[in-house]
Formats: sequence, C-alpha cells, structure tokens
Amino acid sequence: MTADNPVIRALRADDQSQMGRAAGGMGASATDRLRDLDQRALTIRAWTPLLVPGVLQTAAYAEAAIRSRTPSLPPEEVARRVEHKVERSSRFLSRWSGAGDGHAWLLVGEAGLMQAITTLDAHAAQMARLISIIDRCPRISLCVLPDDASTAGTVEPFSVHALEDGQRVGHLETAVGGWYTTRPEDLARLYSHVAHLGRWALGRDETRRVIKEWLTGCYLTSSGAARGSSSPATQTPTIAYSSPDREPGQ
Repeated sequence: MTADNPVIRALRADDQSQMGRAAGGMGASATDRLRDLDQRALTIRAWTPLLVPGVLQTAAYAEAAIRSRTPSLPPEEVARRVEHKVERSSRFLSRWSGAGDGHAWLLVGEAGLMQAITTLDAHAAQMARLISIIDRCPRISLCVLPDDASTAGTVEPFSVHALEDGQRVGHLETAVGGWYTTRPEDLARLYSHVAHLGRWALGRDETRRVIKEWLTGCYLTSSGAARGSSSPATQTPTIAYSSPDREPGQ
C-alpha cells in the first residue's frame, strides 16, 4: 500500500499543524469558503499570474477559465461553479467598493490581462469591467506585472487575507485544489513574495492605461475582422515596461 512505502512516507512533513488541504477541491463549495474569507478580511493581497483575478471576472470569462482548467466537467457543473464564482465576485465588489477600512491589492501577470481565453468580445467585456472597477473602487488596487519582470519562484496563484480578528491565512491554488496555511513562516514568505512582485508592478493608473490601450487599439482596430468569429482571440502585443508607481501594501 502507498502508506507503507518509505520513500513516499518520507515526503510527509512531521508537523502538519496550521496548514492543510482546503475543503471543496476546485468546486463551488471551495469558492464559497473563499467568499467568506473575503467578507471577514481587513486586507487582501493576491497574485494571479495567468488569469484575471477570480473576484473580478465576468461570468463569460469565469466559464472559460473553468472549462480551460477542467475540460471534462459536465455543463451543469460548469454552470454551478460559474454561479458561485459570480456570487463571490458580486459580494467582493460590494464589500470593497464603498467607503470603509481596509484595502485589497490584486497583482496580475501580463498574460492574465493580455492572453484571451475566450472570444474577443468576451475578453473585451472583461477588460472594460476592470477599467470600471479601477475607476469606482479606490480600495481595490489592480496592478499588472509586465512579462519582463522576473516571477521566478512565484508561478502559482496565492492570496493572503488579514482577518478582522487579527488572524492571517494564506491560500494557494494548485492543479489538485487549494491549500491553506496559518504558519507564521509561510505567511512571511507569501508577504515577501507580494512585496517583491509589487516592486515591479505597474500602479493603478498605469495599469488602467494599459487596459485602455488594449481596448482602443488591439480590440477596436481588429474588430472588423474578428467580431464575426467565435474562436478565441490571438494574444496581443506585450506591455512596454515602465517604472512602478508604488509597492502594493504601502
């Protein structure tokens, strides 16, 4: 049996406290648990290298993201997961768009913005939504990290929620589901990753400019040829790097 294999058994750390596999795998219940974390957080720091952050996704983009990750899902399960992701997004924006304490810093890789995973129209709608969020949600800082900035060692998406009661929890997304940690050393490492990435990320205004340029340039100039197609859009030109405005979290 696997449990008796000494090589596999040696991979397991002796101390498994304050960390573990998150309940719900990649399904709707896992999304609901993250939604509850969002509602109890004073600050959120998150990194998503290859996709638009889940809490900011449109329904069409969320569906495409789910299908690309798990193509074998039946349509009814895809619809269920989309419904729960849309609910999480709605509550997140309601919680963080108005006046109040706290802030959410959402770092996204250039590929997460520029690489279309759905049709051109759906991707454009997603980009337009991001501009709207930047304009009307001052407590949400969306900052893009250009491809020419190093992301070595930080390829997996993760978030850190600082809760109202003083607790902090890190959440990491993997190919087999989510993992959480409340270990101080793990949290310190995640905060350090956010600080490192933030040094090279574009600020809110520069990120908005990049998204706007995509909409007015790549989308509008190619719309005549591409709007009639239902196939995913081709990847757009890369972002020309410029100095960051500030470090997220400051």
